[in-house]
Amino acid sequence: MDKKVYHININGTLVKVTEEVYLAYYRAKRRERYYEYNIKSASSIRGADGYIIGYRPSREVSLGALMEAGCEFADEQTPVEDIVILKCMVCALHTALEWLPRGERELIKALFLSRDGEGMSEREYAAQIGVSGVAIHKRKAQILQKLKKFLDF
Repeated sequence: MDKKVYHININGTLVKVTEEVYLAYYRAKRRERYYEYNIKSASSIRGADGYIIGYRPSREVSLGALMEAGCEFADEQTPVEDIVILKCMVCALHTALEWLPRGERELIKALFLSRDGEGMSEREYAAQIGVSGVAIHKRKAQILQKLKKFLDF
């Protein structure tokens, strides 16, 4: 039996290749066409009868459209590693806060995590719950030690 001969067209010249090279070359070509046509361009979805039953939008989105949609991008000045580390630390802190008893968690939230970005002073919180400022200061120090131990800094 004759063995099948494979050729690929390179710059107008037919080059004899093995079956493996032939298949790899045309798979790559097909993938390239897929990315150029199927992803970048919108298309209609047709039913069995040939009529258009839907529309498939382009999957390529412009930077402007992403920014209008509210997507955030890392700035060039902050390394991605630093952003990831910060997000991991924030996640660990929230987990640690959940492990605290309710009263301790409320004290930390009042002093550090208020909605306006400005926490209460120790004196204000002490007056609010009816204890001395020194007591609040000592409790805060103990809670921060607990959090430090939990987070292992």
